[in-house]
Amino acid sequence: MNVLDRKKCLKLPISPTPDVKIGAKLPLLVSVPHGGYTIPLDLQPNVSLSYSDIFPDSDPYTRSIYSFKNEVIYYHDAVIARAIVDLNRREDDLPPHNRDGVIKSHTIFGKKIYRDGTQPDRQKIQELLERYYHPYHNRLQENLDDPNLLCGLDCHSMLEYPPGDDFRDDNPRPFICLSNNGDEFGEGEEGELTCSPYLLNLLADCLRHEFPDEAKNIVLNTPFKGGQISVAHSKELPWIQVELNRRAYLKNPWFDPATLTVDIKRLRELRQKFLLSFAAFCYEAGSMQFSIDYANLLSHNKTSGIPLSYR
Repeated sequence: MNVLDRKKCLKLPISPTPDVKIGAKLPLLVSVPHGGYTIPLDLQPNVSLSYSDIFPDSDPYTRSIYSFKNEVIYYHDAVIARAIVDLNRREDDLPPHNRDGVIKSHTIFGKKIYRDGTQPDRQKIQELLERYYHPYHNRLQENLDDPNLLCGLDCHSMLEYPPGDDFRDDNPRPFICLSNNGDEFGEGEEGELTCSPYLLNLLADCLRHEFPDEAKNIVLNTPFKGGQISVAHSKELPWIQVELNRRAYLKNPWFDPATLTVDIKRLRELRQKFLLSFAAFCYEAGSMQFSIDYANLLSHNKTSGIPLSYR
């Protein structure tokens, strides 16, 4: 299936529980770029952030929620903290022009990342890009020409409210935002979209089926239209950016703010729902040259658990 076919595949009716068997992995490339908390040893003396600062500036627990290494054809995640290297920014997006660029000067909450006089210089920036940024994007690029792939999914979490928002009750973010660089319907100029409106709306429908109580809060391209990963790699393969609101797990009764830990049962539940949504998406898109037994997927997911090291 070529890129054009993958972007414009025929629409099929939703049938979320086909009675068939697993034959192979899902034809997806899953990217989880912001789930890490690591600060490189050579930068630790210069960084002024604590773990409690790094945690909300990253996408907490996304390497657990989207941990589909054994279920999809290609899976990539990163251990580097987003505050140190943001893999979802252009490599020339730097401070002072943008203090929240690929190499940052401040967190999303406005806290300085580096002690006075220790902000990475041009040489150090290049070193960080060569060590973390380019290898991640190169790994993605190496997978893009696989004809068995339907699309790439760049998976994230988002704050419940915009940072610094003083009118939170009037401006809540959606439960899930799916992005293709288009409008609220997934439409836009063909050369600018990262996937077809059909693919974007199909994934939204599959997620609404698994999250029926939040169906009205699963939206397109609001508040995010997509980042560098989906935009940069969409010429060869359709991409969708997935953003889950952290109120789905970083709230009572699942989250302990004192220890920054989440009920593992809740993480498993979310993982199951995303896995089933992604499987239905592939099946309905007509891309799968194999069948899926949803009961087996769910049973396997309950017993396999989530690596605790990915928290």
